Amino acid sequence: MTVRRIAVYGKGGIGKSTISSNLTASLSEKGKRVMQIGCDPKHDSTRLLTSEKEQRTVLEYLRNTKEDERKLEDIAEFGYKGCICVEAGGPEPGIGCAGRGIISAFELLDDLGMNDVELDIVLYDVLGDVVCGGFAVPLRNNYADIVYVVTSGEFMSIYAANNILRGTANYNPDRIGGIIFNSRGDDEEIERVKRFSDAVGIPIIAEFARSKMFLEAEQLGKTVVEAFPDSDIAKKFSSLAEKVVEGKRYTAKFLSEAELENVVLERSVMKKAATKKDVFVKKQAPAKRYMSRNVHRNETLHGCAFTGASVVSLSIKGMATVMHSPRSCAHYSIQIPANSVRRTYHDGKEPVAMFVSPNVRCSDMNDRDMIFGSIASLERNMRDAIEEGNDVIALITSCPSGVIGEDIDGMIDRIKKDRPSVTIIPLIEDGNINGDFMQGVIDASLGLMRSLSKKGRKERSVNVVGVKTLATNTTTNLAFVNSVLKRMDVKVNCNCVGDASVDEIRNIPNAELSVLITPDRFALMVRDFMKDEFGSAFAKNYIRPGMVETELWIREIGKHFREEEKAEDIIREFRNEFEERLNSLKEDLKGRTAYIVGTHMDVCWIMETAIGAGVDVMRCVVVDILDHSKDYDLDVRYPVESVPIEKINEIADDVRDRRPDLLISSYPMDVNEGTETCFIPLVPDVGPMAGPIFAGTWKRMLKAPRTEGWRKDVI
Repeated sequence: MTVRRIAVYGKGGIGKSTISSNLTASLSEKGKRVMQIGCDPKHDSTRLLTSEKEQRTVLEYLRNTKEDERKLEDIAEFGYKGCICVEAGGPEPGIGCAGRGIISAFELLDDLGMNDVELDIVLYDVLGDVVCGGFAVPLRNNYADIVYVVTSGEFMSIYAANNILRGTANYNPDRIGGIIFNSRGDDEEIERVKRFSDAVGIPIIAEFARSKMFLEAEQLGKTVVEAFPDSDIAKKFSSLAEKVVEGKRYTAKFLSEAELENVVLERSVMKKAATKKDVFVKKQAPAKRYMSRNVHRNETLHGCAFTGASVVSLSIKGMATVMHSPRSCAHYSIQIPANSVRRTYHDGKEPVAMFVSPNVRCSDMNDRDMIFGSIASLERNMRDAIEEGNDVIALITSCPSGVIGEDIDGMIDRIKKDRPSVTIIPLIEDGNINGDFMQGVIDASLGLMRSLSKKGRKERSVNVVGVKTLATNTTTNLAFVNSVLKRMDVKVNCNCVGDASVDEIRNIPNAELSVLITPDRFALMVRDFMKDEFGSAFAKNYIRPGMVETELWIREIGKHFREEEKAEDIIREFRNEFEERLNSLKEDLKGRTAYIVGTHMDVCWIMETAIGAGVDVMRCVVVDILDHSKDYDLDVRYPVESVPIEKINEIADDVRDRRPDLLISSYPMDVNEGTETCFIPLVPDVGPMAGPIFAGTWKRMLKAPRTEGWRKDVI
């Protein structure tokens, strides 16, 4: 015989568990083999079937029993007339996710062989005014065949019943067994329920009046069916059991909220005459959010904010990072800067110092923590980090913490009471809930500045804003900037924000001037924040690759600090070296043809070098790829076309038709044999020599043999 699986749903406190237990008792009396599974965190669904015997819940068992020691009989109790009783259980109130607990409980029951037990009926007793996916599990097709809805005549009870019908319709609407009316003693209740029943086309299959007999049976630790088998109530449950065995079904139909009020309360929803201005007298602008392009434009997210925040946090000297996440998320986030270290060493350069041996720990969240919460474990990790001597800690949250709504602020407050001198910086990213990788980078940078930066006396120094910590040339670019500023007797105050120390971040508001380096959306958002928060002054020109671009920012900073003569000396030296390098390139590049395909607007340095070396640039286009192009407020000195990503195939066709000697591209394309491809670095070297050094690669590629010949070499 096929097992009949039924779900009994109803608003919390409506008597749903009492209905379920009596129904199970009546079915058992008819010789049916029944298993009742309580799906309420209160785990009180089956207590009247087991004479109130204390029962171990599935989730308690899952939490405390090793996987290879688990058995179904440990969490199943025999009840009245041999029925089997199981309680899913749940976490402590206000902690964890009860819905996720239901999912895990069901998975464990399946794994332990519940489907192999010889049963006629499985009855799921489910809390019905919780609408999350966990409590909707019994509605799924592979669980409940039929759904019964318990309701009183109170509006909120009928409201919950309407939501249950809506939830059933989302899966398979043709599975409603009927409405079970459990009266609370109101004379008008039955009329309201009947109006609802007629409106949704689902009959009332059982009615139970308010009776002291339920309380008397409960005091005996029994169901009414067991305690008073000859009563009218017991006979009604017997009739209901027969209808359950018959298994007649109806189609779930639900009402809109306006329809529900009109039908149940017999009134229309009227628009209130009062306007928002009557209530909200004072206008308050929402807090400004500094967003990545993906988040701002609601585009496809690239990476997660948790990882983006991590690559900023891990680069800061004098600060520990605690990742509140599963181990796999932490491993992935740490691996990204670790890969940067390997690439940087491979290129013969110095990596960001903190990436080599980051000061980091992980709370190691798991599925159990999703159910029961993990604040206690996180707090232990935080206190351990403090005991190790860390007085500044960044706390980054991942998806599970956000999904279950953990009280991070409360935990921080508890720690601060004991350790007021410790600075804890919460970076509540909740994985990708807060946005993409770039959003995490922005949030972490701004979060660190909000928590650490203090206004003081202005100093003769410059903040370098927009540091790309993962780039292999981060330290060499910063060293170049530092050397130029040093020659003008100006120091670098802070690298904002990355490859910096806690003290340097504290001092950010006190630099006389700030300047962007290789600007992208991250750099622009940090700039806007610093202007809004600290009133920071910014140079008009950016630190970029290219001779002209380098002249502009050096000259501007020299003028600001009244070091014009020193600035011009530096520029003159750079200009002479730049021209010498171009002249040496002309022998091999003059007359060659090139096609440039970039993914951001900062291509002037490539055009400057190509034209200066005598290269014929056929066309220069910028492909509009997420979070790259059009985010730069740049002066473009050469003709550059902007092309949507959808036309990339047309660009590739054009390259093949024109057959240039050289394709200088950020985007991989299949081109003709005879066209050499040289890729544009995502983060180029800054300074005037970036172009000539890059052009040296073009020269070597064009001089290399078109076909390999090493096999013919003779020693």
